[in-house]
Amino acid sequence: MAELERKTLVVDESGRGDYRTLTEAVAACAETPELPVRFYIKHGIYEERPFIELADYIIEGEYRNATVITASVGGRDPWPGEAKTGTFRSETLFLGGGKAVVRNLTIQNNAGDGAKAGQALAVYADASRVLMEDVNLYGNQDTLFTAPLPLQEREKNGFRGPRENAPRLDTTQYYRRCTIRGNIDFIFGGANAVFDSCRIEPWHHKTGICYITAPSTPAGKPGYLFVDCTVAGNCAPSSVYLGRPWRADAACYWLDCSLSEEVCAGGWDNWHDPENEKTARFGEYGSTGPGSAPARAFGSVDSIAEADAQRAMLARLRAEFGLV
Repeated sequence: MAELERKTLVVDESGRGDYRTLTEAVAACAETPELPVRFYIKHGIYEERPFIELADYIIEGEYRNATVITASVGGRDPWPGEAKTGTFRSETLFLGGGKAVVRNLTIQNNAGDGAKAGQALAVYADASRVLMEDVNLYGNQDTLFTAPLPLQEREKNGFRGPRENAPRLDTTQYYRRCTIRGNIDFIFGGANAVFDSCRIEPWHHKTGICYITAPSTPAGKPGYLFVDCTVAGNCAPSSVYLGRPWRADAACYWLDCSLSEEVCAGGWDNWHDPENEKTARFGEYGSTGPGSAPARAFGSVDSIAEADAQRAMLARLRAEFGLV
């Protein structure tokens, strides 16, 4: 019954909908942020940076590859009164609030290579519960940030942005049949997140090295799980790491994934600190393809007990999100 009461706002750049941009449609909900709403976006290129803080919302595109929300903001761009924008003010789309569902569209940040533009988020996913299905996320460095932030920054003003001084609240996130593209730490943050049947595309970086993940998982939390995913991009063989720990308790696990020859034999990087190898919870089970390996630089490979624990967590999250 509640779903039947959800209002739908049509976004159409041609002017034939309720609003021309998602930003305008979101603003129309400002006085009733607690009411469930669905934003249906017609095909087109939407050059905007929507910022959403609503209790329960769905964003759905007409066509996955032809409904595009895009911006070109990099962390090294100037910011009024400050030297630079910084990572956490660079996002194309900010998902805040309670329950966020995003389906069937493309979100990108076209700022360019991080060596010049700096970090450039396509999505800042901060809602308490995030579900993305059939979505393309395109960027370079730091494409997808899965909140929360770590407790402490490593450089002054490093967390400048909407959650800099906010409590660090857990988020639960689920990405299904998504394509996520980038090069340096392009999936990062402290969320409990599942990536299910996704295509992960490491994209060439001028350094010749790519890091897929950079988790900052709080101690004792599940972290990232990639299940039935495919890693295939345009990087050189043996140049891609599955991840590195942004913080010491980082957790990331790959379950039954296909890894291209781009993935290096070591698998994991310790972020210039061997101590991280003692605390980071990295592992995989059932990897296939030329990028698989019987052992990695550190972390577990093919531990049945650990894989069973990951499968149990996967089942819980699928049930929580109502997925089959």
